[in-house]
Amino acid sequence: MKKKLAWLLIGAMMAGMLAGCGGKTEKTDDAAATEGAAEEGGSEAKEDIEIGFSGDYLSDFMATVASGVETAAADNNVKVTIQDAEFDTAKQLQQVENFINAGMDAVVIKPVDSDACGPIKQACEEAGIPFVVVNSESNVGSDVFVGSDHRYSGQLQGEFVAENLPEGGQVGILMGEMTLQATTQRTEGAKEAMAANDKIEVASEQEAGWMRDEAMQKMENWLNSGLELSAVIANNDEMAIGAAKVLKENGVEGVLVCGIDASEDALNMIKSGEMSMTVFQNGYEQGYQGVVSAIKLAKGEEVEEYVDVPYELVTADKVDEYLEIVTAQ
Repeated sequence: MKKKLAWLLIGAMMAGMLAGCGGKTEKTDDAAATEGAAEEGGSEAKEDIEIGFSGDYLSDFMATVASGVETAAADNNVKVTIQDAEFDTAKQLQQVENFINAGMDAVVIKPVDSDACGPIKQACEEAGIPFVVVNSESNVGSDVFVGSDHRYSGQLQGEFVAENLPEGGQVGILMGEMTLQATTQRTEGAKEAMAANDKIEVASEQEAGWMRDEAMQKMENWLNSGLELSAVIANNDEMAIGAAKVLKENGVEGVLVCGIDASEDALNMIKSGEMSMTVFQNGYEQGYQGVVSAIKLAKGEEVEEYVDVPYELVTADKVDEYLEIVTAQ
């Protein structure tokens, strides 16, 4: 897993380069954002559009989303402030309130908790600024949602397992945070698709919080319990990578390992045979279109309430193609 600090350093260098290309992209802490608003004199006094983006946790995948946010800002000559909520709902709300106090013209978030977006939406409505959500839908709605059909991504995993285990077998599912629609919908989609093969049994479902190390622990627990799995389905690549590493370390072969996101690490593991498949989620495009939608709303233009960024199945025969896409982002 890429370290968050390393991403932030890279992001800072990118911001400098983008500024040279005409974009006005910067990362500031909450205090600096508020301070900047005082100097500018509020959103009505500014000529340039400013957007605040709060990501749930700037991991590998969310770093890609944030990269799309930065590029959209540069391409449209607007200013964006990117902050990491570190899986803390209270912190995300505070960041949004700071964006509003800083006089920003729109707010874009990847929710920490889909059920906890009410105060954020209310704050934006009271401030009269657009509220855009990317990747995981807010359960209280938003002006625009930019994302993908999570159930379909799980369906692609389940279909792959059902087709590649014609004689059936036991399957373990590693799930993300249970408060997010992505977790429940991906899991449901996978289970529904696998039901087409009545010889397949879901032997265990474990929450691993989207994290590689937690998934490694769950996989070790499965092995130590004597559970013989034919496949592991994970709600994201980080958890799939964790499971694959434990299987390799213990000399267990022949287990299908399926992820979602098509991260560079996962694609390389598919290439080496340690993982079986993943599903490409274009986080870069989600972030990009989220900012584009926010800009249009800030200008008073009409936008679609839902912007779909489709999922795509990635297996060994397509891995090189997607590696080129991911490494270019």
